[in-house]
Amino acid sequence: MTLTLKFHDSVSHLSDAELDALTSESSVFFGRRWFRMLDAVDLSAMARGELSLRYAIAYQQGTPVALCPCFITRSKTIYTPYSLEHFLFTSWKKGFANGPAWSRVAIAAADLYRNVAWRTGAGFDGGVFVTSPLSMRSSIHCAAQSVDVAKQARELILQGLRDLATSERLPLYFYGVERDDTTLREALTSATFQEIFIYDDNVMDVPGDNFDAYLGQFKSDVRRVLKKEMAHARDAGVRFERVSRMGEMAEQLERFYEVTYSKYGSEHLRHPSTFWAALDQHVSPEAEAVVAYQNGDPIGFSLLLHKNDEMWFYRVGRAEAGASETPLYFNLAFYEPLRRAYELGVKKLWLGASGYETKRRRGARRHGLYSYLWIPGRWSRTVLQPYVSAYSRVAMAMAASGTQNARIRKTP
Repeated sequence: MTLTLKFHDSVSHLSDAELDALTSESSVFFGRRWFRMLDAVDLSAMARGELSLRYAIAYQQGTPVALCPCFITRSKTIYTPYSLEHFLFTSWKKGFANGPAWSRVAIAAADLYRNVAWRTGAGFDGGVFVTSPLSMRSSIHCAAQSVDVAKQARELILQGLRDLATSERLPLYFYGVERDDTTLREALTSATFQEIFIYDDNVMDVPGDNFDAYLGQFKSDVRRVLKKEMAHARDAGVRFERVSRMGEMAEQLERFYEVTYSKYGSEHLRHPSTFWAALDQHVSPEAEAVVAYQNGDPIGFSLLLHKNDEMWFYRVGRAEAGASETPLYFNLAFYEPLRRAYELGVKKLWLGASGYETKRRRGARRHGLYSYLWIPGRWSRTVLQPYVSAYSRVAMAMAASGTQNARIRKTP
């Protein structure tokens, strides 16, 4: 069966029924509601740099059978993970600046390599990023019933993306491929993409059918510590309430988010009030907030996304800086999402890439995320591939060393 490929600036030409048929088995980031939200917000403003959204869609006799979102950018100011140059060559230096002697050697070597690459014309000024914007996840979602048709659709989209990158004279970058997505990983490897380990996410396989089952997996002394931690917020007069109509709190949610994330600098995605209103309008009920109240006033929130049997702790915010230093943070970022997961019958809870040790002590495990890079120019590939390979090996080694001493302790 012959398939055709088309690139679109949005999915507005597809009806809700067509999108649902195509994405019913996908994660929330590749579902109809998320794509409608992406069409409704200013992605360039949120990402701090110009980008052009594209959807590669494979059709079988006019019916969409596979879809892959991506975007093109040449921005110098864009959000760090959306800048290959910044992500690979400069963003990691802060963590190395005060390290041992070898870390300073690594910084000097990276600077030298970058200068040589750009002076010889091997550098890049942007990229074609294959990812669902705002998600840190990459996928080619296929809805074809036939394995052969799905394979053909995947290969057609891959070739179309390579042609797009070649015409734009930009590298092609799949950002955030899950370790367990072996079908896509094998397809990318066969298509001569270079694998890059980026980091481990934290995920919990939700145990049993209720919160007692979660607590029951720990020894009694650890359970006492966990219960005490959960009680801190309650004893301080804090109550938690699930809110689905986030548009009514859009300005507060924007402010809480900015207070929390700005303490790490300006290198985070912007979430203006229009984003929260768009979440409310397009993604709910797959998006909801857990809001913390004290003395009748909201003091913090966590944003949860869920679809099928997965839930994502996606964002957190607090009225005051230093949220991560208080018991309120752990309730918003861990315990309340877990309670909601049990209510919805969710089997897998994604907890975000930060706080590896504290989340592991509470029952989470690491789950690797990878990126895949294809550079159109032969000279650029020849020059940059050794550096990219070294970057990936160092990132993987650092992640592996961080998993040591990860056993449960009495004090999470």
